[in-house]
Amino acid sequence: MNQPTTRDPGEQDLAGLFSRLRRHLPISLAIIVAAMVLAYVGTKLMKPKYTATVQLQYAPPPALANDPAGQRPQQVGDTEREAAIASQLQIVTSLPVAKQVLQAPEVASNPTVQALARAMDPSGQSADARAAAVLANVSTGRVGQTPLFTINYTDANPLEAAKIANAFAQAYLIVQAQQKAGADKNGGGDLDKQLAVLAERARAADAAVASYRLRNNLVIDPASAAMGDQLNNMNTQLAGAQGEAAQAASRGAASGSTVISGGVDTTALSSLREQRAEAARDLAGLTARYGDRNPQVIDARQKVNELDRSVDREMTSVARSVRAESDAARARASSIAGSVAQTQGRLASNVRAGVELADLQRKADAARQLYANLLSAAGQQSANLAIVQPDAQIMVAAVPPLRPSSPKLAINLLVGFALGAAIALALAYLRERWSQTINTIDDIQRLLGVDFLNSIPTLTSAIDKPRTKDPAEAVILHPMSSYAEAFRSLATTLIFDAREAKTEGGRVIAVTSALPREGKTTTTTSMARVLAMASTKVVIIDADLRRRSVTQAMCPDAPIGWTNALNGEATLRDVMITDQTGAIILPITPGAEKGQRIFETEAFKDMLATLRREFEVILIDTAPVLAVVDTRTMIPLVDSLALLTHWRRTPVKAVRAALHQIETVGGSVAGVAMTMVNLKTQAQSGYGDASYYYNDMKEYYVSN
Repeated sequence: MNQPTTRDPGEQDLAGLFSRLRRHLPISLAIIVAAMVLAYVGTKLMKPKYTATVQLQYAPPPALANDPAGQRPQQVGDTEREAAIASQLQIVTSLPVAKQVLQAPEVASNPTVQALARAMDPSGQSADARAAAVLANVSTGRVGQTPLFTINYTDANPLEAAKIANAFAQAYLIVQAQQKAGADKNGGGDLDKQLAVLAERARAADAAVASYRLRNNLVIDPASAAMGDQLNNMNTQLAGAQGEAAQAASRGAASGSTVISGGVDTTALSSLREQRAEAARDLAGLTARYGDRNPQVIDARQKVNELDRSVDREMTSVARSVRAESDAARARASSIAGSVAQTQGRLASNVRAGVELADLQRKADAARQLYANLLSAAGQQSANLAIVQPDAQIMVAAVPPLRPSSPKLAINLLVGFALGAAIALALAYLRERWSQTINTIDDIQRLLGVDFLNSIPTLTSAIDKPRTKDPAEAVILHPMSSYAEAFRSLATTLIFDAREAKTEGGRVIAVTSALPREGKTTTTTSMARVLAMASTKVVIIDADLRRRSVTQAMCPDAPIGWTNALNGEATLRDVMITDQTGAIILPITPGAEKGQRIFETEAFKDMLATLRREFEVILIDTAPVLAVVDTRTMIPLVDSLALLTHWRRTPVKAVRAALHQIETVGGSVAGVAMTMVNLKTQAQSGYGDASYYYNDMKEYYVSN
């Protein structure tokens, strides 16, 4: 028997790899076509997007006239310029530029920007989320090795794309100028926020001062002399009021008898007293002249009495007026005294509140000073920004693009092709790596570790127009075809292998397989016929006791079989049936499978010895190794054993199991032959197999 050979699984040349890939060509093409169709459909379903481009030039201006260094800018080399341009591209896609862009209303209201911002922040109020949204569709690029660079913005609306691209360019120039002028890296927005904070603090401090004044009724400054002057005036008024009250009290005390001149009017009283005095003189003169009973005297006396009553009434009125004046003077003095006391208390309270008010006032002054200082700094920064020029300038503003930038059908189809090819290659690799069937010589040597015998083609792939559908008969009708040649090649290989056995007479060759329906009977009968047609004395033994495949195919009506000869029921010569090619057939009759261990009997061994003496080649069609034990019991009696496997069908595990079972009885196989191989397919992908060169050898064969 031949020793099994192994081959390094990784040993594979480029042609072999290409050949293995060709085996998977149909499914690979289907995957690639499907991927390209999906790419085409996806492209048509995608919403077109437009990209607007602004072109800028990096050109730093000369130093300012008021530059404290007072020096002209030094010339920079190519490396420094490339680094500077690269830094400008980074600035374009930075967060400060995005926030500056969002100050433009047309950018902040863009539907795409708003949708992306809401995706990151459902509230849509986050400034960082909106900045990130506007940065999602912006890109930059260089124009070759020139100082030109571009800002690109992509949007579903070409007009919006152009607007936002131009807004980005303007925002970039503003931020770049701010950075160059030494502005805060976060831009003017942070300075405005600081100004707003300080302004609010100043207003809050002033409000605190005003509120404290109102709570403590501090209408005037506690530190001023106005409150003291007011108190002095009130004391003066109090003294005057108290003097007037004393005078009024004195007049009231004297008003019972004599009226003292003062603030009360006594003119009427004096007039009444003068009239009474005159009336009294008249009464005295009349009384002296006419006596008491004279009518004139009586009238004069009544007149005096009436004047006395008038004087009394007037005296009573004057007394009341004096008392009222005295009461008013006392009330006024008391009121002024109360006001003086209240003013003195308020002055003391103002002095105490003035301490805290002064502290609040100092805080308010400090807040206003901080605000004024920062406002001055902001003004200086604005002045600097007005003077400083950015290091780039817009060369070509963006215009609305006429054609969409994406999707691009050609690129998507190429991507679909590449993706389909990658999937096809991956699938081919997986199928090759974990293949469960035998496809090529390399599979036999790599997966099984045994020799490759030959490839037996299918009838239709080897002969274009076969004259029969019977594979065993085709070797007779097409003896010069590649189909018949495959059996001759296999038979020759097995005969040479069998000659290595140290036995006398003809060579005993067994043909088996791991599973049923792998072409054992067709192979055995076809080999027998090509050998017989070459004048080789050959006999076929149908050793498949259960299925009797050779008997059913070549002599189904045979009355007796070789088991009858073993039992002495007939001679071996009686059992033999001659085929039309001259090959001898030893059929088997039904019921033979009931015999116990028939292949281990001395009768069977004697029959083989007899056949060795009469024939050059004895072919045995055996049962599948995995199905029954018959084949393994026969192995010690054969000179060569061929194991057949159905091309691209028999599982590798089944073949390995069959080889293992053969080895358990001390046997080995000459090699493995692939059956039912499609020559046309194998000629494309069976690199290393003789069938791979079928197209080169076709002229040697005659199909008709």
